[in-house]
Amino acid sequence: MLTFAFTLFACSGGDDDNSNDDNSNNQVSINEDLVGAWTGTIIATGGDTADQTLTFNSNGTCSVYNLWSSDGETYSASGTWSSTSSTLTVRWGDEEPESANYELSNNNNTRSNGVIIIYTRI
Repeated sequence: MLTFAFTLFACSGGDDDNSNDDNSNNQVSINEDLVGAWTGTIIATGGDTADQTLTFNSNGTCSVYNLWSSDGETYSASGTWSSTSSTLTVRWGDEEPESANYELSNNNNTRSNGVIIIYTRI
């Protein structure tokens, strides 16, 4: 079991260490240790919380689902992902890619860049 910590979805844009130029063969780098479903709790600036489920598939696709505690509002999206040994990059639909640093330990994933969220493998 792994612990997965990362700084993602809090920052947008940024350089993607796995970006491919038009001359590459579109090969995507994926850390297989991240493949699977993860759950964590987001704490928003105003103190509202959301339970978040992230799913990373071995074919480079991913999905996210948030359920906000204050009003029951939900958010879901699908996209693509890639990773290096320490950076995770996700692109939700047509939006700009988002990159975050991550650490894996025991069964949790933590995200930083001012926000720390610990994710646990489901």
